[in-house]
Amino acid sequence: MSTFTTRSDGRIHVHILPHTRFRTKDLMIRLHTPLVRDTVTAMSLLPYMWMNGTKTHPSTRDLQIAADDLYGSVIRTSLGKRAGYHVFEAAASIPDVSRLTADDVVAQAADLVCQVLLDHAAGHGAFSDEAVAQEIDLHRRRIEAARDDKMGFALQRCMAEVAEDSPAALPRLGFIDELGDLTSDKLYRTYESVFQASEVHAYLVGPFENAHALAEKLIRELGRVFPSDSSRTAFRVEPLSREARAEFQTVTEHQDVAQAQLDMGYRTGVNFADENYPSLLMMNGVFGGFAHSKLFLNVREKHSLAYSVWSHHDGMTGALAVMTGIDPKNYDQARQIIDQQLSAIQAGDVSDEEINFTFRGLQNQYTVLLDQPAALANWHYNGVLSGKERDIEDMLKALQSVTKEDIVQAAQAVQPHTIYFLTGEGDAS
Repeated sequence: MSTFTTRSDGRIHVHILPHTRFRTKDLMIRLHTPLVRDTVTAMSLLPYMWMNGTKTHPSTRDLQIAADDLYGSVIRTSLGKRAGYHVFEAAASIPDVSRLTADDVVAQAADLVCQVLLDHAAGHGAFSDEAVAQEIDLHRRRIEAARDDKMGFALQRCMAEVAEDSPAALPRLGFIDELGDLTSDKLYRTYESVFQASEVHAYLVGPFENAHALAEKLIRELGRVFPSDSSRTAFRVEPLSREARAEFQTVTEHQDVAQAQLDMGYRTGVNFADENYPSLLMMNGVFGGFAHSKLFLNVREKHSLAYSVWSHHDGMTGALAVMTGIDPKNYDQARQIIDQQLSAIQAGDVSDEEINFTFRGLQNQYTVLLDQPAALANWHYNGVLSGKERDIEDMLKALQSVTKEDIVQAAQAVQPHTIYFLTGEGDAS
């Protein structure tokens, strides 16, 4: 597979991956800016608001018609979070119609994406009082819906505790009780501050005829509002530090839930950039990443203690989490058996079969990435944020070379931090 090439000017970077197997041309413009407690809620609304209209296309319908006229191109915005950063995205998927028309559809779609990102005015379109009031109501429902997803909510709360006292602990969608204080003027000032605070990374993935010319065009267009600043240093994520903590802290919260959520959070000190990252991924696969993993076989299959159980490693913060859905009466036994599985790996109880199955599972996951433009951009972006770019094929070779001793060593570096238990209102736990 070809690798990304990058054209940079100041804090604007355009990454290009020619890929003739794809039928669409994907353009993604991502901004990442530090999460700050005082602005996290206002910031979290912005990508959702951008699709409410621009100066050139003053309504969502106008934007949709403009995209449809480009042979059914899809324009979208999204909000993400990586460690202590908000990630805003405006993007387009553009059909490859070079054989059907002489029009430069790609350039027109790129202009439309830039308008969605940059072409707003106070009191107009996305920042009109009417659009802001509507978006605040929708955002309240987004936060409530996230709270109704009990598994996701418990994981977020557990990871917030593991990342305590750091920006990574802040919620991606902000706080519901702050929505009432937001106004169109305040949100527009927040929008303007994004241009001062953000680092910009654009991605061009697919069969672009002249990607480098488009990259220059994007740099000129974005450079109008993201001026170069030689004094700035690049924003990079760092793993949460490992602590001299021998025991878990326990946090219990009560909601009206059908089943309790028992989540256990750890710090590893290893993120995407660390040389031990492949070993940590293999260790997580043996521990709880797959259906052949120790957690699934022992907690769910052998002892029938959980409706669901798996583990996840965050490649940005380096946090490791075990998520289980259980009957509250099984709390003590489930926790004990989870502890036993990690202790078993730390003591060297890792079979060749577990290593082989884990490598094949990860190999399948990474092979699938090669057929997904957005996933390839995500993979490269992980390298940008962490400060170490990795090639997927090199990553597979690194995973295949991980030994049993490497896995045991990775497990021995895992440190307990937080047990988060979400249970019913009437449970005494």
